[in-house]
Amino acid sequence: LCIMTALDLSAPASDALVKNRKNAWIQLAGHPGAFAPAGPSTIWKRRINFKDSTETRAYEMLMKDSAHDIVPEFFREVEYNGEYFIEIEDLLQHFINPNIMDIKIGKRTFMESEVKNPVLRKDLYEKMVKLCPGAPTPEEREQQAITKLRYMQFREEESSTAEYGFRIEALRVSGESPTTNLKKVKTMAQIENVLCKFIKNQDSVRWKFHSRLKQIKEKFESSSFLMSHQIIGSSILFMFDEMGNTGAWMIDFSKTVPLPQGKTLTHRDDWALGNGEDGYLYGVDSLIKIFENLECSKSDSRNIHAPNNQHDG
Repeated sequence: LCIMTALDLSAPASDALVKNRKNAWIQLAGHPGAFAPAGPSTIWKRRINFKDSTETRAYEMLMKDSAHDIVPEFFREVEYNGEYFIEIEDLLQHFINPNIMDIKIGKRTFMESEVKNPVLRKDLYEKMVKLCPGAPTPEEREQQAITKLRYMQFREEESSTAEYGFRIEALRVSGESPTTNLKKVKTMAQIENVLCKFIKNQDSVRWKFHSRLKQIKEKFESSSFLMSHQIIGSSILFMFDEMGNTGAWMIDFSKTVPLPQGKTLTHRDDWALGNGEDGYLYGVDSLIKIFENLECSKSDSRNIHAPNNQHDG
């Protein structure tokens, strides 16, 4: 049995902070307590690593880039009570009681710096065995240890990341509790099941997301910033409501690192240690194709659930 840990969710902000908003504010995925509502149309995102200003620099550059309209608007960096935050557009403001889905994009979800150490680690072997007892090779069983790279790639193979270049992190259908036990949604049938449930079998929503994904792809390919950076751990946030509003934006740039001067990536080629490829556009291509071919039965009242071999950890 392979077990994955469900994503953490933080509680919504206090009534005082959300009383002037159209929506009860919600954090769908990510580090608990990392976000808080700020002004009537902005949020603060806390810097997880106190000394790391990577995301601030990424947003500052993106605001001057041709890709500025496929990301939330960035306003400023804020220091408050000894902590640093970025103030960015609250994308919820464009919707009324929206359906929300977070899809992590890319074939690689880890930094190259995280996996350069070739040391064999017993703790990661034990984690692997706990998640999926049949995963280790005979040699790994003999060593009772694996490298960080082996562990990270094992995790990616457990979801749709390795094959399709994305994984559905979490979603919330309007009026329901968030669904976060999706990390082992892996096959095309499982992906289609979740997407049809999310869009409520609405063809109009499907085509709007398809169109927006094509726009994101084109903007990405013409962006000097995005083509010259590794984009790791970034998501596309999808939203729509019953009023006909739809939207999707690239979010999360805390692991967006520049390439050496003059170098660019395809964002589609396979990764090998040192080449920097992240598979971001490979994942966007996959999603475009899936939305293009998605067939949802109008009478189908699908339930989103984890595959049978997954449980909340």
